[in-house]
Amino acid sequence: MRFTWLGHSAVHLAAAGKSILIDPFFTGNPKHPQGWEGGLERLDAIVVTHGHEDHLGDTVRLAKKYGATLVAQWEICMTCAAEGVEKLQPMNTGGCILHEGVRFCMVPAFHSSAVVRDGKAQTMGDPAGFVITLDGIAVYHAGDTALFSDMALIQRLYRPKVGFLPVGDRFTMGPEQAAIACNEFLELELVVPIHWGTFDLLHGDPQDFARRVSRGRVHLATPGEPFGL
Repeated sequence: MRFTWLGHSAVHLAAAGKSILIDPFFTGNPKHPQGWEGGLERLDAIVVTHGHEDHLGDTVRLAKKYGATLVAQWEICMTCAAEGVEKLQPMNTGGCILHEGVRFCMVPAFHSSAVVRDGKAQTMGDPAGFVITLDGIAVYHAGDTALFSDMALIQRLYRPKVGFLPVGDRFTMGPEQAAIACNEFLELELVVPIHWGTFDLLHGDPQDFARRVSRGRVHLATPGEPFGL
């Protein structure tokens, strides 16, 4: 399995011939590696954790371009369907689906979820995280979330080995809270801090996070550079 962090919360997973994008915020993302999309030959699925523009991002454009299936909350799927996305796998928190050999489980996240249309906020269902299992490896993408003790249940139920956790603070967990998630609730072999440094408001320091983590290996990813477990 190969992972590529694409800045902010955007992550690409590749394994067993599958290509999956999570929260593809490319346009307007100053940390996105320019030109990366030019090397993307196929895209099987797009996973969206919640409806904020810095996570929904380029979903509609990419789904149309590659014929990818959108996996997301029902409200997000219906909104994107109205904009021309044809392949949809709507879900809700607590549910799992098996789609083309990949298992997608939607888990809780403590945040909000809305998109602004014509100056008004439109609800996009509940925010979520996902545990995605392919090629025998479970990957936990926490989305945007606060720390919550039921992360221990996520570990118990789905046994993720790899985690992508937000550390930027202000809108999500900061380094201290994310480290508690790793040290007390999750049992990850590899953890990657995300949702930091994109904008000045995200002041959480990934180095601080790495110093605090005592369980699992922390990888400080560089946008656009693939890495493995």
